[in-house]
Amino acid sequence: MLLSEDVMAGQRCGLTDEDLNRRWRAPNPTLHPTIYSAKSLLEYLVSVAGARVRVFCDLHGHSRQKNVFMYGCSRVLSWWPPDRDQSDHPDFMLLPRLAQRCMATFSLRDCHFLIERAREATARVAVWRQFDIPMSYTMEASTCGCDQGPYKNHHLSTKQLLESGEGLCVALSCLTAPDLTNPSLRLSSDRVACPLRVLSEKSLGDFSGEVAFWSADLPEDDLDSDDDLDLDLYGPI
Repeated sequence: MLLSEDVMAGQRCGLTDEDLNRRWRAPNPTLHPTIYSAKSLLEYLVSVAGARVRVFCDLHGHSRQKNVFMYGCSRVLSWWPPDRDQSDHPDFMLLPRLAQRCMATFSLRDCHFLIERAREATARVAVWRQFDIPMSYTMEASTCGCDQGPYKNHHLSTKQLLESGEGLCVALSCLTAPDLTNPSLRLSSDRVACPLRVLSEKSLGDFSGEVAFWSADLPEDDLDSDDDLDLDLYGPI
């Protein structure tokens, strides 16, 4: 598991006045040192140490949409035709589903899993494609508050953000539960060995029929906090 934050200084642009979440395909070690170092660590883990990296999560704030939610990667919903010739990894939606059960601020309905051409240089898509990480996400925390759950109609204070971080850690730790390694993604009737016992004994279910619904739940021009398109920058993969 690797957690990353491309905006190390707390803002979107680096000292070169570039959107740092548009530099993950080919970061420059001088101009984008934090991104270059993060990808170098991934390269070492995968190519040298032979480690299996299952999760990558890039942390963002969202200025318009409410709640805490995630963007992920689905081959079925990719802009690139060869992606759609392959099936999705069975775990590609697992962390958001766990986060829904672990975080009071999280909204599964606000998640989407599109792979858009204009997002190829973002962290979640670039590392998903280059390092074959099945669960690669951007987690967005709203600066506007929540419109669902126990914090509905409230702004997110430091207290709620800390709770969300704790909930994310619990969700990540649940990925090590033996029952979740089963391709069927179903929990057994035995109690899952998960901190705080936040998971119920219900099935995680089959997600195949839900992806298209979630991806169509938001207007296309508001699906990502990455606003510039830069379509001319991306050639064939």
